[in-house]
Amino acid sequence: MTPDLRRAIGLLKLSNQELAHEIALEARSNAALVLREPAQDLALSIFRREPHRQPPLAVPGGGGGMAEALGVAGSPGLHDHILSELRLSLRSADEIEIGEVLALSVSPWGWLDRDLGEIADELGRPVAQVEAVLRKAQQIEPAGLLARDLRECLWLQAADRDVLSPVMETILDNLGLLGAGKLEELADLAATSTDKVRATLALIRSFDPKPGLRFDPAPPPESEPDILVRRKAGGWVVDLNRSTLPEVSVDQDDAHTSEQRKKAEVLVRAVSRRNETLLRLAAEIVRRQKDWLEQGPSHLAPMNFATLAAELELHETTVGRLAAGRMMATPRGAVTLRALCSAAIATQNGDQVSAVALRHRISGMIAQEGRRPLSDAQIAARLEADGILLARRTVAKYRAQLGIASAAERGANSGVGCV
Repeated sequence: MTPDLRRAIGLLKLSNQELAHEIALEARSNAALVLREPAQDLALSIFRREPHRQPPLAVPGGGGGMAEALGVAGSPGLHDHILSELRLSLRSADEIEIGEVLALSVSPWGWLDRDLGEIADELGRPVAQVEAVLRKAQQIEPAGLLARDLRECLWLQAADRDVLSPVMETILDNLGLLGAGKLEELADLAATSTDKVRATLALIRSFDPKPGLRFDPAPPPESEPDILVRRKAGGWVVDLNRSTLPEVSVDQDDAHTSEQRKKAEVLVRAVSRRNETLLRLAAEIVRRQKDWLEQGPSHLAPMNFATLAAELELHETTVGRLAAGRMMATPRGAVTLRALCSAAIATQNGDQVSAVALRHRISGMIAQEGRRPLSDAQIAARLEADGILLARRTVAKYRAQLGIASAAERGANSGVGCV
């Protein structure tokens, strides 16, 4: 194995933040390695100093551990919440069509992640019509959803709380100054005192800059996601999370030894190879799981490391190293790449359904069973009628994985016997 390949393999298992730490350690001992940290968002830094995250909303209709058993962000999530609310407030078919595209165009934070002109062009609608639907969509609770940037997200929340004073508006129009701690300059702009600016800052810190995360039923990830998935015209765009990745290059100054430059060059090539391979893997997963992104867990496609490796012409162990622990932020929540892999179960007509989609289907049946709980045998019979052969004991296993009690226990809890 060449030094380049050995180093690249060693970096495959690292998350973006772990990779940044590794590069920083190398840069301390090698002056030929140039490290440029990613630019930080000063405005968001006011929330980093005093972390603020609302607890996740409850996921109705499922037992304890359902989201974990599904392996991917459960339903209902951010998409479903926005869509269900829009269908209550929008009347015409044209408005609903625009609303559906808006719902698919939110980032995991809950912000609108596409330009309105791009959406208008895709739908063949006037920008003014898209903007009118957006204004209605921005009335959805919690306030701040479908904002186009941090300022608008906070503005919507200030308006919702009826605290949108002239001082508040001035501060929201100058969030960069607030993040830089230039309170006196803000006080001059707002024609008020620094004490009033501090009081307004305290109020702003009580807002939620990322309201979309409240709809992710999975626990918040311990680190920032490595990959970002966004809806764009004609499909989905996959990118590395550059806010967690430093840029590295080699300083060719003669002051550095040839050994230092050689080591730096090996690391730079290894980082580039690692990033390129991770991006290729994520893009292939998103291509295969497009239906999951757009329609939810019941549409998760069967997928495993072997098929991914064959498609990408990589070794299966390489795919395993890349997927282990790598987080991907999507409008359906933050998920690991590994969680989107699910075993295939054959149907009678020769098609395949993923085990995750099947568990979600069983959960949906139970959620809609009414006053008479369905037994595992009845669920198996309904699945067989749809062409899916599943033994009763397998249904029982999947139900247990979902954290859902047996029919007898559900009947006892509701005071109704099972049939």
